Amino acid sequence: MEIRRITPDINSNKIEESKLFYQDYLGLRLAMDMGWILTFISTSNPTAQINILKSGKAEISNKDVFISLEVSDIEFLYKKAAELNYEIVYPITDEPWKVRRFFVKDPNEVTVNIMCHI
Repeated sequence: MEIRRITPDINSNKIEESKLFYQDYLGLRLAMDMGWILTFISTSNPTAQINILKSGKAEISNKDVFISLEVSDIEFLYKKAAELNYEIVYPITDEPWKVRRFFVKDPNEVTVNIMCHI
């Protein structure tokens, strides 16, 4: 038996804002839009995916959800997050364990750890 992929599913009341964040900001491709579920995939690694699920609840909370993305151009995404006024909750930092990263909030309150290896 092998596990071929693990895909995070995020509840959302902000479908259009999520499209802007995951497609326009992060550069993921919208592979599926069924109205109630969006699937975004990496253009360089199609098994790297994330699903945004339209919530039927008026109030949802993803504030305790964290996801990590390894990227090739962290400087570009850090600058772009600031330009788009996305909430950067941890500034770009070179960590002692040889990782450069920052945290940004997506429209659904998910903390996204954007990182690269140094």
